[in-house]
Amino acid sequence: MRTVLSPYFDAPGPARFLRRGNFVEHPDVAQRGSKILAGLEQAGCEIISVLPCELDLHPYILAVHDKAYVKYLENAWSNWSQMPDASTEIVPNIFPHRQIAQFNDNPVAMAGWYIADCAAPIGEYTWRNALGSVSAVIAGVTCLREGDAAIYTLCRPSGHHASQDKAMGMCFLNNAAIAAQELRKQFSKVAILDIDMHHGNGTQQIFYQRRDVFTISIHGHPANFYPFYTGFDSERGAGAGEKYNLNIPLPPGTNEAAYIPALEQAIEVISNFKAEASIVATGFDTFKSDSLGCFALESTSYNEIGRKIKSLQLPTLFVQEGGYYVAALDENVRQLVTGFENA
Repeated sequence: MRTVLSPYFDAPGPARFLRRGNFVEHPDVAQRGSKILAGLEQAGCEIISVLPCELDLHPYILAVHDKAYVKYLENAWSNWSQMPDASTEIVPNIFPHRQIAQFNDNPVAMAGWYIADCAAPIGEYTWRNALGSVSAVIAGVTCLREGDAAIYTLCRPSGHHASQDKAMGMCFLNNAAIAAQELRKQFSKVAILDIDMHHGNGTQQIFYQRRDVFTISIHGHPANFYPFYTGFDSERGAGAGEKYNLNIPLPPGTNEAAYIPALEQAIEVISNFKAEASIVATGFDTFKSDSLGCFALESTSYNEIGRKIKSLQLPTLFVQEGGYYVAALDENVRQLVTGFENA
């Protein structure tokens, strides 16, 4: 399997985020990228690097995201940093009810308008880093379209919480959704399988009324887990997309024995959908020691997960999402890739 690296896969992440009312150190540390790369190298992956700003990414991004939102992300830091006493990162201090609020282009007001929570602070290099992630998935899609059976894209920041017009949960541009939209140019049906610990709410929102991209997310039950307001099994799509969205929420403490049947259910759905290509939104925060998780998967569990995904026999793009227990990231990644490759 070949691996495409974002140009900024090991760049410093945000400094802090809000957790249970306290600002704490942000878990998206630079070492995450280095550890994931180490695991990919241990698995024997051929590494492909893409150059910064190799091509104009706007057409790919705007095929998924709202134009005004993208413009905000591009200019957020420059506008914010010009204010007197501006903080070193943009964190909203007010969240408007959009249905009744008037849009205001004041930088403080725009932060609340376009950032949905306090886990997605924007700093000087956020836009650059987000573009790097998109460049990686576009390069990965190109490899698939040219005949590769599977590609792993090492993205930082992640993307699956980013909706059409909002940043959230450490995510700014939805890498998996952008990749799916691009893959649709060649494949009539694309499936997105999200195995991150948290519900892929942004991906769900983007494709909720479409039937050409089937979105499936296996995640911690939102009754008592982030993002709390979405991810219930009653959310099945709407309009043309009705029955083309599937959520499989699982309880705290879920181990491999309980997780694999849920994965098998997802794989059966993708098979019945007759997908022609698949995207795996790949998170390792399901690991037993992850500070942002509540499952109990072992490192060896990812080997079995990789084997099950391979059974689909589809062109597959792995898109990096979460995973914050740095010490085990290399082994978890290695297990996933070798399980997939050796199935």
